[in-house]
Amino acid sequence: MYPDPITPRAHPDLLARVDYDPFKVMPVNLPPAPRVFTTAAHIQRARKRVAAGGKVDKHCFDRLIVSCKLEEELPPLRPPDGPPDWGGGSLMPWLRTAFRNALAWTLTDDTRHSLRATQALRLAAQVASITAKWTGHEHHEAGYAACAYDLLAASGLEPADDNAFRDMLWTLNGALEIGDHRTCNNHNSMGMVGQLSIASALSNRQLIHDVFYGYKRGGAWRYGLIHLLRHDFLADGMQWEGTPGYHMLVLMMVAECFTIMENMGVDLWRREWPSLMQDDGFDEHRGWGPKGNKTLPAAFDALIYQAFPNGDYTLLHDQVLGNLRGTFAWWRIFNKAFEVYGEPRYAWTLNHINGGKPATADGPVPVWFTDGHADVEFVRFEGRDFPAGENPFDKDRDFSLVGKHKGGCSLFPVHGSAVLRSDPLDVNSLGAYLYWGPHWAGHRSPAALHLDIHALGLRATNAPHIYSRGYDEPRHLTWVRSTIAHNTVTVDQQPMFPFDFKTESLWECDHWRDTISDGVLELFQPGADFKAARASNDNVYPGVKLDRTAVLTRDYVLDVYRVTAEKPRLLDWAMHCHGTFTEVAGSEPIDLGQNLGYRHLTDARMHPQKTGWVTVPFTLGSSPARGVIWLGGAPDARLIIAADPEVDGRTPIGDIAPPQPRTSLIVRSTTASALFVSIWGFGTAVEGGAVTGSAGTDAMVEVRLAGQAHRWTLPMRGVVKRG
Repeated sequence: MYPDPITPRAHPDLLARVDYDPFKVMPVNLPPAPRVFTTAAHIQRARKRVAAGGKVDKHCFDRLIVSCKLEEELPPLRPPDGPPDWGGGSLMPWLRTAFRNALAWTLTDDTRHSLRATQALRLAAQVASITAKWTGHEHHEAGYAACAYDLLAASGLEPADDNAFRDMLWTLNGALEIGDHRTCNNHNSMGMVGQLSIASALSNRQLIHDVFYGYKRGGAWRYGLIHLLRHDFLADGMQWEGTPGYHMLVLMMVAECFTIMENMGVDLWRREWPSLMQDDGFDEHRGWGPKGNKTLPAAFDALIYQAFPNGDYTLLHDQVLGNLRGTFAWWRIFNKAFEVYGEPRYAWTLNHINGGKPATADGPVPVWFTDGHADVEFVRFEGRDFPAGENPFDKDRDFSLVGKHKGGCSLFPVHGSAVLRSDPLDVNSLGAYLYWGPHWAGHRSPAALHLDIHALGLRATNAPHIYSRGYDEPRHLTWVRSTIAHNTVTVDQQPMFPFDFKTESLWECDHWRDTISDGVLELFQPGADFKAARASNDNVYPGVKLDRTAVLTRDYVLDVYRVTAEKPRLLDWAMHCHGTFTEVAGSEPIDLGQNLGYRHLTDARMHPQKTGWVTVPFTLGSSPARGVIWLGGAPDARLIIAADPEVDGRTPIGDIAPPQPRTSLIVRSTTASALFVSIWGFGTAVEGGAVTGSAGTDAMVEVRLAGQAHRWTLPMRGVVKRG
């Protein structure tokens, strides 16, 4: 039986008491310093490896010494003219210098490093003592300061320095406590790492307890790490905000917290955490239950099973992580996962991250030790040799409480997504990603029933990508947060709920309204011959039901999208395709207007064909591709081809190539009932045949391929069938 803890709704004072520990996470006795970033045992291992001259350790150690900048002057002391900046700020030049020199000192016994580290911390402490305003986002400062102090304190400090440095840590902890992101979100998880680093450095048990169970300061409750583990990793393993990028960020924070606890003698890696069954009082999302225990490996699994066979992710919502290989970018989470669990699928992931090459101690330095924080991380990671591992897409497997990988396809029923893979072991095979999840997080875009297609090892269709200026980019609101920018249906040229009103906020979500946005999974059919998924939604446009079925074979993707409304509406079915298109002879210019999203489409032209199947050839990579689109399912339906906004130059993390331009294919009709049908082939000359049925009935679609006719029956209820 797992414990049934009290909640902050009931007895917050009891919950915050250091002797209340139903999950048994509190260390009994704190080991001597160092215990924040690393331990004495890790340092001794690193010293031996550096002395032995191993390729990896020599490379990383040399980088560490260079980063210590012993020959350069420290930045001068200056009074702050404002709060520290996110991810940097006035303290960071000294804190980075202090941490790296403190670590170098433990590895070399060179007193020049300890002197420089101490001097840098003194300057940081002086600035901290006169800083009057903080942002509440000083997790970077807190982490670096705690790690540097912890390493220096291991061999003793002068009392004046020790007091000044401890005062700085308390000041930084107070800064984190004023942060306005207090509950279910990635910002709070970053604050947890900063506060746990400080708690460990100060040997303060109350602060450790606060990080795990939560606490109240300034009249407001702050959720702890246990709430995150029970609630914010959903029952299918995905982090609730909805993108692999933010999932990776939160998982990094949890892994860092678990590492700090491991350094203090508490192993949390193999613990189970009972799913939260009801609101703790301040929850930002509805991901409660079902009853059962969650484990951290499910979060690692989710990052894998959200990907196509070559590791690519859809770029839907606020997604900056392009490929599974990019998951080492900020923290080597899969290195640690393999070190802890020995899971062959995590070894495969490491080989993928390393460009498909197994890492060995005598081979080339692997990618995770060539970039980012490799100059310090080498000290605490054990692995130098990794086996080839096991392809995770090969075998059926359940993950977390309700996540499933079956027949090469992955289902995330709470997150609201399915990844269909025609051949999970072929990186060039066809794939499809269908999304129907709830818009309960500000990082999601109004894109219910969005469909992405993957082919030839490339994204064939995609969601909008504009991130060079981050969330300050004006087009983020007017394009990324529009529905027409996505591969779904837009009604009356207006974005879906909750962006269905004029707003200047990027962060609308249904949590702030009196309606939910949830879609419904109608079908998940990962068969041997073909794969299919179907979802519907009647919550994002009042009086309108959207219903989409994606069918995936080894040769093509069949997309059947039904729309039924209470009265005639202007319907725009859109697919945004990568590749090279040529202008169609006889097409005519059309003005798409200035509504949200539409204002960014340029060179819009109406295809001359007015009925039947329209074939749109294009080139994806260097291969021929085609979309075959039916105009017979809606009155007077016409195909519009337009250019999407120019993509920015920021390459998604892990992608090899920069973002590619997109072309919009839009089928427009004013009607109360529409059946949009399209077929997508890549290197295969697919054609469309007879189509029967309507948006409110069973449908039959004929696909012609190499002289053969495939007849598909898509019932309103039941499974998809091929005749």
